[in-house]
Amino acid sequence: MFWSKTYSGGPVKITIIGTFSNGPSPVADGYEIYLFLTPTTWGVSPNYNYTIPYNSTAGEGWLTYVPSHPSYVEGDVMMPQSSTPYIMVQWDPWWQFGSSGATGQWNVWIVNNTNGNNPSVTPSPSPSLGSGYAGWDGIGTGAFQPNPGDRINITVTYDPSTNTLTGIAMDLNTGQSANFMLNLGNYYTPPSSGNYVFGVGAEPRSGWALLYVAMMTSIKPTPSALPTWVAAAVVVIVVVVLIVALLMRRRGSR
Repeated sequence: MFWSKTYSGGPVKITIIGTFSNGPSPVADGYEIYLFLTPTTWGVSPNYNYTIPYNSTAGEGWLTYVPSHPSYVEGDVMMPQSSTPYIMVQWDPWWQFGSSGATGQWNVWIVNNTNGNNPSVTPSPSPSLGSGYAGWDGIGTGAFQPNPGDRINITVTYDPSTNTLTGIAMDLNTGQSANFMLNLGNYYTPPSSGNYVFGVGAEPRSGWALLYVAMMTSIKPTPSALPTWVAAAVVVIVVVVLIVALLMRRRGSR
């Protein structure tokens, strides 16, 4: 699911709640969150519901080991067209249970797919898995395997002031969680103000489903509005002080 948003700076937080119904054990693949796409050959409208130019990890043959591409621990992930690089974050519970060599259950990729049919992922080689892989794969701390029907809360936040991503996935039925914090460094430039597309995805394997999605961005008051807000606050404080003083005076006169 994709939506457009006018971005004016500041942190961006996307929260989803999901569940799953079945699948192999260990449970695999999970959810993706997309940040700051700038599509030029498609858009967020009914006209593009079934015609978004994209490629996928399955389409690229990345579900098996392919040098200089993301870890094959991710399932069939959709990578849409965008004229600029964008951020993809995935929580994949397969890590630490079905595959070794990872500290956590998160994948983070900087995706380039200007034409829609030739995606690439940076950084390469992977800072977490080394040569032969791309992106930050299997990062973070903590891990859990949810049970069918469990409610899973996932929140990912991007802070442009530090160029940092943070994320937490929590099983609301058991309280178990998996976290990560990552500075994107020189691999990603914080976006300027403008119109962007954001999105979320659920993997088809294991019957993953999205139940709730929310996005929050910071709201900065305009310079003209700020003095009005300050003046209003001062008036409220003065009124409260006068009321308290009047009540104390009446009590004193009694």
